[in-house]
Amino acid sequence: MKPASKKQKKARPTRPYVKDAMPDYSGAGKVGIGAQFVLLALATGFVIGFAVYLVMNLSTWLTERLWGLGTGFALFPLVVCTVGGVVIGLWTWWSQDEVKPLEEVMHEFKETGSYRTNGVWKPAVTFLLPLVFGGSIGFEAGLTGLITSGCCWIRDQLKRAGLRLSGITDATIAASMAAIFGTPLAGIAAGYESEPRVDDYDMRRGVKAVLYIAAAFGAFGGIRVFSLIFGASGGLPRFEEITATPSQALWAVPCLVLAYAMTLLFHASSRLFGMVGTRMRQTAVGTIVRPIICGVAIGAVACVLPYVLFPGEVQSEELMETWTAWTAVALLGTGVLKAIITPLCINMGWIGGDLFPSIFAGVAAGYGLAAITGADPMLMVTVTTAAFLAGVVRKPVLVLGILFLCFPADGILWMGIAAVIGATLPVPRMLLGHNED
Repeated sequence: MKPASKKQKKARPTRPYVKDAMPDYSGAGKVGIGAQFVLLALATGFVIGFAVYLVMNLSTWLTERLWGLGTGFALFPLVVCTVGGVVIGLWTWWSQDEVKPLEEVMHEFKETGSYRTNGVWKPAVTFLLPLVFGGSIGFEAGLTGLITSGCCWIRDQLKRAGLRLSGITDATIAASMAAIFGTPLAGIAAGYESEPRVDDYDMRRGVKAVLYIAAAFGAFGGIRVFSLIFGASGGLPRFEEITATPSQALWAVPCLVLAYAMTLLFHASSRLFGMVGTRMRQTAVGTIVRPIICGVAIGAVACVLPYVLFPGEVQSEELMETWTAWTAVALLGTGVLKAIITPLCINMGWIGGDLFPSIFAGVAAGYGLAAITGADPMLMVTVTTAAFLAGVVRKPVLVLGILFLCFPADGILWMGIAAVIGATLPVPRMLLGHNED
């Protein structure tokens, strides 16, 4: 018997979805395989883009049908949001299902290489209810979770049949974000943010980048086709150019100060409502009651400032046209309260994304500053929005990817500086604690 060698080879760690024989995409003989993956990523992105716009427009259609019933009734927001709180509370208690925030979806996918929801129809209803009843939340959390879960399920079925397509599944988050925000750059940035540590193929980073780009542009194609067929719209509005000169750069300072104050308010609200919501959800009564409390609170505020409700993409476009008819107090109040109400919704049972409402909060606050100072409105809106959104998500590259097609290219310098400053300005750890993984 051979004596055991002193230098034993380290056992390779066993991880799910990792194949021992990993393909090398650098050789010329692999070009055909690489092209097939790119085409598959494009096709997957196209389907995801089409499906995302279908669901987003369904949500918008249902919302318009419900809220169109109360035209002229001043207390209608309070009634609808209270009823919505009851429905959401009872549904959550019965279904035992909740939407996971986007950060949790991306984190779980990054750590495990997979993501699962509780079936399909229950998560779909859970996703739609708070949106239809006027929650100050975005589409991105629920839609990304549903799509990623579905693609992971398909991947696993194909894997059992001997096909390994994990690289395409990795690109689903890129496609989802590109479709939701209507810009491929948002998808590419999100793809890198969520790139899984566990993989079926240990693809080179450059190859994955190609897949993310292909999926994101495929999703953009799906959006265009859906819009051409149904004449529907979605995503963020396109703002006008900045007319401010470099000599007016000092007007950006109050924007950064306000955005930082709103950032602290957002994270403090997340911390406070997160602790309250976590305690309440430990009992069946608390699970039902917390969405009702949220519904009453947001409905009461909306009776005075109705734009604190809804994701904000439609409201941003309306505000762009009508902000001069608003008072500065109403604009600033809407922006600041939006920064409180979104964490209230997310942590009290009306769960969804925080990106769309954070963008709208920055837009409203920026217009409010413009109304007070008389400075170039697009400068104030661009800087305030970029700085606040970066303060919320702490990822300046993702912020630029989302806002690049929202604001004209001539504002890229303003956006970049504001996003870096917004993400860099310190937020006390005690305020971030509840949101940390």
